[in-house]
Amino acid sequence: MESATHDKLTFREGCIEGFPIFVGYFPTAMAFGLVCRDLGMRIWEAVLFSLTNFAGSGQFLAANLIGGGALLAELFVSVLLVNLRYSFMGAELNRNLEKGVTGWRKALLAHGTTDEVFSVAVLHRQPISKEYLAGLELTAYSGWVSGTAVGFLVGMILPSALQLAVGVTLYAMFSSLLAQEFHQKGFRVLAIAGFSAALNSYLIVQWSLAIGWSFVISMLSASFLGALVIRDSEGEV
Repeated sequence: MESATHDKLTFREGCIEGFPIFVGYFPTAMAFGLVCRDLGMRIWEAVLFSLTNFAGSGQFLAANLIGGGALLAELFVSVLLVNLRYSFMGAELNRNLEKGVTGWRKALLAHGTTDEVFSVAVLHRQPISKEYLAGLELTAYSGWVSGTAVGFLVGMILPSALQLAVGVTLYAMFSSLLAQEFHQKGFRVLAIAGFSAALNSYLIVQWSLAIGWSFVISMLSASFLGALVIRDSEGEV
């Protein structure tokens, strides 16, 4: 999306470009709301969860760990590692952000940074205004938060069997992330993912390690392996 002029990006443009993200987030957030209800949360807790986190994969992971009885420390480390990528996205957006955005305004814009928001924003070849980014993020954010609330309410009338089926949403979300990485980096990604899954299963079944810590160890091990493999493969090109 290359801007036709060098005019400053507006809040309205951000809202328009954020609407497709809203449409994509809403049904996924509904599934998250259903998962929260299945875990025994109240609606205000589910909505507060989305208000304060706004990280789809991290939230589904946290919900899965909560359901498995993970400790708070396990939740903290696991979600931190999954969401660590946002620090790199934020750093790149900060480079393209117009001058003069500081303090709490920058912190709020950082909170609204997600994979999809980042992908849309960086397509612009001109400085990103705070108004544009606010419109883009608020539109996406409203889809996620409202979808969580609607999903929780819909869960009140859905049969229990359908509510339990929503649990597969977690695996669908991570499968989509894996598919994207596979498309970019090839079969090495599948090998690393398989190694991580096998190690996680081994730690839980053979060592009876808590689900949260087994996830942390598997993720860190796969990350180090991936850094070595991907770096070597890129160096050969």
